Amino acid sequence: MKFGITQSQRNALIKIYFVVKSIKYLIALICLLSVQVMKAQKGIVDNTNIDQAMRTRMDIQPDEMPSQSISQKPIEDVSEMSLEAKPVSSVQSTMHIANSRNQVVLLIGDSMVDGLGARFNDYAVKNGFEFHSVVWYGSTTRNWANTQDLQYQIEKFRPTYVIISLGTNDLGYYDFTRRSEAIQTILDCVGNIPYVWVGPLSWRKIKNRNIVNVIRERTGAERFFDSSSIVAARIDGIHPTRQGAAHWVDKIVEWMGEPELNANPIEMDKPDFTTTFRHDEKHGMSYHGRR
Repeated sequence: MKFGITQSQRNALIKIYFVVKSIKYLIALICLLSVQVMKAQKGIVDNTNIDQAMRTRMDIQPDEMPSQSISQKPIEDVSEMSLEAKPVSSVQSTMHIANSRNQVVLLIGDSMVDGLGARFNDYAVKNGFEFHSVVWYGSTTRNWANTQDLQYQIEKFRPTYVIISLGTNDLGYYDFTRRSEAIQTILDCVGNIPYVWVGPLSWRKIKNRNIVNVIRERTGAERFFDSSSIVAARIDGIHPTRQGAAHWVDKIVEWMGEPELNANPIEMDKPDFTTTFRHDEKHGMSYHGRR
């Protein structure tokens, strides 16, 4: 008995084989596609997460802090932490103010030293400092600059504080360059010794007071006492009376004790008395100075 398959059966088996094989390939393809789809979905999710993270980071400014991390208080609750701005006067008052006791004060200048010296001598007795005065009647800044008198007096008395009263006899002159140079020569002679320069009183006869500005430019405002606004009784329209000079000196000393106004502040108590006074040296208008 012979077993065999017909041609039609063979053809049917071949078709079934190819169908099965095609199904296997189709299943494999479906699986591969499924994996790719899953990866693609994961990539989308990852990119979404990255985008969200980037947006979150961009929303936070570099110096910004989460509000919950700082316990904010109203301004009035932290006033003790703020630094109060101190008034200028209270800050500058910390500057050292020299005590006049045991100082050696030298006053030099023109005829105005007569009145000034008498009242400064009262302050010397009241406050216990050594006081010397030298007057040269009719002298100008150029007279003192072109002689050795100031250097001589400094070497003689060794002052710790110098008061200069010059400018009255320079009023009305217009050679400001030469006067300015003379003023600088005087200041160079004073050197590092603390000093003040007392400017001239107003004089009705002479309106040109440019010398006041020339002196101030050399000394600086903090070492120059401008006497232009001082109201003082006069003997002859120029020189103050004893009372007028006392008022003038009181104003000078008040200014000298203000650290915000004076570069070399010095403290002096105001005397309620007058003293007998004599200059250390007096020179007339014919005096030509030490050479």
